[in-house]
Amino acid sequence: MHKLPGFPPQGAATMTLRQNLTRDAVEALRVREAAELAPEATVEEAINLLQERAVGCVVITEKHKPVGVFTERDLLTKVLAGQRSVRTPLSEVMTRSPRAIHEDSTVADVIRTMHAGGFRHMPVVDAGGRLRGVVSVKRVVEYLVEHFPEAVLNLPPVPVQVQTAREGA
Repeated sequence: MHKLPGFPPQGAATMTLRQNLTRDAVEALRVREAAELAPEATVEEAINLLQERAVGCVVITEKHKPVGVFTERDLLTKVLAGQRSVRTPLSEVMTRSPRAIHEDSTVADVIRTMHAGGFRHMPVVDAGGRLRGVVSVKRVVEYLVEHFPEAVLNLPPVPVQVQTAREGA
């Protein structure tokens, strides 16, 4: 792994990010309303909802509690690769018992959990386990860019490339 000169920034910006990660609740990630279906819904209904909402994940719920998730990855690996019909119930192809994050968790908790589990989307639940929304890797990246806009937005196209001379006037 190559270390970029000046990245991550040292000093106050790093401390502020560290403090924010452990202080900010998951709501700082602008949790999105979940695309939600019942286990009896079909893969076709899930595909339509994914397209309609322009999201990558549908949360499968019973009594407003997550019992599964159906993602674009599930569509590829369980439906298309398994040559299953779009009329297949989601209960047969969803990822069961999804790992959820509590709405009072910190951004650091979200990042750790997503990283450890390899998740791109996570349901957000309240104290009673009821679905409150979904957080995605995209929202985490947006949060980080807000804290390091110059460092992130000014990265060279190739990570190991370092600008040796000033560009422009």
